[in-house]
Amino acid sequence: MEITLKEILPPAYREHRAILHFNIHTLEDIEGVVEAGYELDLPVIVACTPRVLNTLGGRSIVGVYRSLADYCSTPVVLHLDHTTELRDIWRAISSGFTSVMIDGSRLPYEENVQLTRTVVEVARAAGISVEGEIGAVPGKEDDLKDYSKDLTDPDMAYSFVLETEVDALAVSIGSAHGFYKELPKLDFERLGSINKKVNIPLVLHGGTGIPVSDIKKAISLGIAKVNIGTELLALVTETYREVSRLDYDALEIVDAGKRKLKERVKELLLEIER
Repeated sequence: MEITLKEILPPAYREHRAILHFNIHTLEDIEGVVEAGYELDLPVIVACTPRVLNTLGGRSIVGVYRSLADYCSTPVVLHLDHTTELRDIWRAISSGFTSVMIDGSRLPYEENVQLTRTVVEVARAAGISVEGEIGAVPGKEDDLKDYSKDLTDPDMAYSFVLETEVDALAVSIGSAHGFYKELPKLDFERLGSINKKVNIPLVLHGGTGIPVSDIKKAISLGIAKVNIGTELLALVTETYREVSRLDYDALEIVDAGKRKLKERVKELLLEIER
């Protein structure tokens, strides 16, 4: 079932649940994520970055997504993640994505508002949901020791939601993209303050490696969408490397990667549901 964030996140937010977002990197990954959700009867968010969108092609991604979602009884969102360029947003919308994220978190506040508001106006007319971000979630290129300055300010989050009318808000509370020996601790007090101010579904980026207990606590404080990407890319890449050393053909190698991803997605879905 094709669906948007605007349809699926508010009920989860009100019920203190979260929908898991999985970043895909191949067309086979889409099958693995959707099949995992279907077999467990749980909704999923299939997502990709602009790099994946431009490598695989919007039509190919949407074609595989629709061929599965149209015959699947569970809700499936197709989401463009962490997009900084409008041309990628327009490409996703015109291709048939059901949701987009515009990430102006590295811009001055007013520029972030203007950029996000532009996307909201176009996407809303097309029936597509929009996720925005205030505060910046660091990646491998960032110095985590100097991360505190990028954490989301609750008052700024309130103003941002009011001015942009986004459907979901990504916040910076201590998580980080990528693998780290020691992830920063989540700032639950800050998250609670943000939640009281904005009263819309919040998004946790950098979900890889965060203890399930911390994720569940974050869900109780307003997180309704949890993003997982780095772990899946590493898993599929390593699987390809392992089986390619064996006497496998290309089809068997790709299938092995899909099966591994599907197994892990099911594990993650069940961990959050328990």
